[in-house]
Amino acid sequence: MPSGSNGIRTLTPQQLTACDSPQPRVYVEAAPGSGKTTVSALRFGLHRFTAPTDRRAVVAVSFTRSATEELRTRVIRQWGPSSVTWPHRIVTLDTLLCDLLFHLLHYGVLHWPGGHTELEVLDTWRTTLPTKSGRIRPVLQVDKGQVVVRTVNESQSTSHPSATDFKRAVSDGRCTHDNVREALQGALTGNSARQALISYFECNVRSLTVDEVFDANDLDRDVFSLALSGCSFLTLVGDPWQALYQFRGARPAAMKEYISESGFTPHHLDESFRWGNDRQAWLMRRLRRRMPMTLPPGSAHDADVVLAHRWKTLWGSDPRVLPLAIKPGVGQVQEAICTLLLNEITQNALGQQAVFLHDALVTLNIEKEALATTLHPYLQTAITHLKSAIPPSLVWQTLIDGLAHCVPAVAAQQHGRKPLRALALLQLRLGDAELVPGLTCHQSKGREWNKVAIKLSEADASALALGLDPAQADHRALYVALTRARFGTLALT
Repeated sequence: MPSGSNGIRTLTPQQLTACDSPQPRVYVEAAPGSGKTTVSALRFGLHRFTAPTDRRAVVAVSFTRSATEELRTRVIRQWGPSSVTWPHRIVTLDTLLCDLLFHLLHYGVLHWPGGHTELEVLDTWRTTLPTKSGRIRPVLQVDKGQVVVRTVNESQSTSHPSATDFKRAVSDGRCTHDNVREALQGALTGNSARQALISYFECNVRSLTVDEVFDANDLDRDVFSLALSGCSFLTLVGDPWQALYQFRGARPAAMKEYISESGFTPHHLDESFRWGNDRQAWLMRRLRRRMPMTLPPGSAHDADVVLAHRWKTLWGSDPRVLPLAIKPGVGQVQEAICTLLLNEITQNALGQQAVFLHDALVTLNIEKEALATTLHPYLQTAITHLKSAIPPSLVWQTLIDGLAHCVPAVAAQQHGRKPLRALALLQLRLGDAELVPGLTCHQSKGREWNKVAIKLSEADASALALGLDPAQADHRALYVALTRARFGTLALT
């Protein structure tokens, strides 16, 4: 028997109804703290164990690695390790999209340059190919079933490899997750690819659960439609008030229309377990009703975390706030080194990892283990120098000279611009004062603290005074920040 079967007895009526819904198309709208992950985990387990003779997979996906790992951990705790043995799995949506592309390549519906049917899929080109900033970007498109390399003109400069290097890497069977999406999007304009993927879902996936569904873009919705035609069960879970991925093409209004038109049975979870007092419950009710609000003022030390829309706003606020990311704006390698330095400080002061540590390690092409061995002495020396009020320019030069001996990417940029402003901001926070972590609204999603302070901009204060509109991206981000606290939400003064 699954280890968590007794946990069903503790569910609220709303949660129990959503978990146990027999309908093939289920939509669960979950307000903050209402048990979204609990319901997703239980529904996954029920589908996993109630049809033992059906060998098709039960699959759950989410948009970020952290959210995916949280759901996987919850499922294993509730149902035991056997719940996620192959073919059953909990993965990122990007992983599922890779599976779909590989299926098309394996069965000859789509043809990759060089005839590859298996690919090495990277997070980014930065550690594999030289990149530079420009508006002409190499992309993948599909022409009569063939994946081809083309270039497009962007409205803004972005960092990317040259078209020649890109074409060579693609011909060698390498691409990024963004390129997987480009190829799939091109393939799905043809009926043969669509039918092949419907067949894939029919034969391989019995149940698919999609977490944070309002972060989906047009390609994601198209894939959901294919799953809808093939899977026995499709469960969509999310909250239109908490959709934050508009930068990658998410359109919450289009997702809501899709759910309505596709015949999903809706279930609403609006009873929150997060609120530790009536004030917080009252705050959420007013926010969702678009009613005017003002927040009581407070200092950084009145809160467990400080939130704001942008990292720059956090760095410009109270120096007792230590943001968990730093963006010096003078180059990728410099940003990566500053992130390693910040990570040393956040680990020492807060016991927390810098947000973009993984990206920094990828940029510098080093393993995480090197932080505790090879790189640690250089980073600690730099922190000691900053504490001793040594000028940031000298601190940087000493640090870069040391790291250049063991990190080739640093040696190549040894004479690049110095991130002096970033080092000065770090130096300002290395006194004796107790530090409070700072995060953006986006990074706070899915998390909770006892007390939260928010650094409101003038636009934020105006939006609160008039009532939040979930159709506005900035309003949704602010709503996420306002609903993270158990006991109190303050405006940072």
